[in-house]
Order: sequence, then structure tokens, then C-alpha cells
Amino acid sequence: MAKDTLVLENDEGLTVEVSPLGGAILSARWRGIPVLAPMPAPGLASEVLGAEACFPLVPFGNRIEDNGFHFEGRDYTLTPNTSDPLVLHGDGWLRRWSILHQDRHSLALGYRQEANAATPFAYEAVQTMAIDGANLTLTLTVTSHTEQALPYGLGLHLYFPRTPGTRLFARAGRYWTERENHLPGAIQPVPRDLDFTSGTPLPPGWLNNAFEGWDRKMRIEWPETGLALSLDADESFRFFVLYSPSTDADFFCFEPMSHRPNAHRQPESGGLARLAPGETLEGTVTLRIHEFGP
Repeated sequence: MAKDTLVLENDEGLTVEVSPLGGAILSARWRGIPVLAPMPAPGLASEVLGAEACFPLVPFGNRIEDNGFHFEGRDYTLTPNTSDPLVLHGDGWLRRWSILHQDRHSLALGYRQEANAATPFAYEAVQTMAIDGANLTLTLTVTSHTEQALPYGLGLHLYFPRTPGTRLFARAGRYWTERENHLPGAIQPVPRDLDFTSGTPLPPGWLNNAFEGWDRKMRIEWPETGLALSLDADESFRFFVLYSPSTDADFFCFEPMSHRPNAHRQPESGGLARLAPGETLEGTVTLRIHEFGP
């Protein structure tokens, strides 16, 4: 095991591996069966350790068009932070976090960002993880330290196993099409093949869409393993992004977010929180693992 791997485990059978590199979860297993999917990703943990299964999105998720935005009379510019031409997923997933607390069943990581030429955001983020029986609870907070108010958001980039029998249950009111540079296009009613209200397999082909009007619940069933996972998010998370590169991929991403992708460039806030210096945004997600029958 790499020296940058921290382990949460309990006697019931839940094991979660975490790295302070990018504040990333490297794996989560229930009695040896993966319930999060360790996948190569462009985050810091993957570059060093080879895979990650979840990373924090802070102080925003997804991309910002043209790497800049206008807010309360001022223009702000950001610098791309990966090989992608647009700044992606904020800062936390590409930086080392400090260990604030650790025991067998819980962990707290902290990260502090100063404003600089690459980003106007200055903030402190704290991520806590706790296991209890078959439950994993993740809480992410961001406290602004900028000299003026700025729009903040947060989210969790979760990777799940995708098997041939995988079924997804998630209710949403509308969804966004995808346009160039993986930005949201037009908002439309949810099409039939993306309506997961009653549970359905993921559609074939490329999938990268944002959904809103979410009831903050989700469930995945894996018939091959006899396991199911339910997700409950608090009221901070009103949106989610669903991503899968193809039917042949052995993973898909379900990303609870407090805001729409590219919300910085939309006329309304799109879920972003206006944080004055010292104000905090917080969100919590709980993953519950279940066994289910045929």
C-alpha cells in the first residue's frame, strides 16, 4: 500500500481507501466487492497512485466557458489547469490536502487556496468522510477568504462500476444537451432513454449531461453482485452530471453538484452561492449499500 493511502474500515465489511493527494477516494469495497470504481483520471491521486474513485469539486465543478466570468461589476479570469482548454473542476482535486483528523472510522482533510494569477478564488475547504455499518457519509465545505464576494459551488465526482446489468434510478425534471468543449447546450425535457425515474440501464454511446429538478436521491443496482447502492444528498445538491464514455466502459460517473455546469456564465446563478468573506457553503452525501434479491 502506498504511503499516501489512508484506510477507513469496520467490522461489518466496509473498507474505504483515501489519499490526501487531491483529497481523493481511491476505492470503496463492501465485503471485498467494489461499490466505487477506481479509474485512471487526470486528478493528482491518479497521476501518482494510478486510480481514483471519487474526488472533490471545489470551488466549482465542470468547466467555465472562455475561462472567465463577470460578477457584480468585475471581470475575472482563470487559467486552464489540465490539458483541457477550459479550466476544469476547480483546484482541490489537483492539490495535496492536509490531514486534520483520522481514526479507524472517520477522516477529515483540509485544503487552503490563495488567490493568484491563475484563479481569483481564495478559500479553505474541508472534506470529512465517515463510515458506519454499510454507510459512507461525505461532507464538503468551502469557506471564502476573498476580499470581495464571489460565486462558489461544490460537488463530488463519483465513479461507479458499470456492469452489463447495471440499473440506475434517479428522478430529474429537465436536462441539458451537450455542445462543443463539453459545455451544456440547451435545456430540454428529459428524453425517454435518459429517464431513470423507474430504473433503467444506461444508454449506449457517449453520455455527458447535466440534470436539474433532482429530488436528491439515486439508486444503483448490480444484479451480477447482488448489491445495490443508494445515495441521499442534502438540499445543497440540486443538480447532477451523468457521464459515461461508452457501453464498453466498466464505469460511469454520477456527480452531485450544487450548481449547473458553466453556471458562472449564465444570466441567473444556476445554483452558485454568493459567499462574502468568511461565509461558508456545505454539502453532504450519504452512500448506503444494500443487498437485494432477484
